[in-house]
Amino acid sequence: MCCDLTTERGVRRATKALGVATFLFGLAPAVAPGYFARLVGIASAETGPATLSVIRSVGIRDAVMGIGLLSAAMHGGRLGPWLMARTLMDAGDTLSVSLAFAHGDGNRRLAALGALAFAATVVDHALWHAARRVTLRS
Repeated sequence: MCCDLTTERGVRRATKALGVATFLFGLAPAVAPGYFARLVGIASAETGPATLSVIRSVGIRDAVMGIGLLSAAMHGGRLGPWLMARTLMDAGDTLSVSLAFAHGDGNRRLAALGALAFAATVVDHALWHAARRVTLRS
């Protein structure tokens, strides 16, 4: 296993990895929102300038979150607030995809994005708990 989540060092290493992954995931929609829209199953008819702007904004949000996580982990900053913010972001993404399906607008690619968001929410929350445990012990 990459990181021992019972130690501060291990939690910081895991948070660094999460930060890099979050940053990299945010690059695609930030730089190429049309490509990302097609990748996640948003029909080309729905990808006008306003939609592309929203997709780009979400990508920038993820990239900035990744930088924040990485910076806090590398420089001894508080991890809890960053990890909780990411938990809430990913939970919101999961909810948003779920609402699309509830309104009959889902497809397999969007379902995969929703599943990824849900899995990320679980990982984020577990890492937040681990960060709280090691912080309370020190």
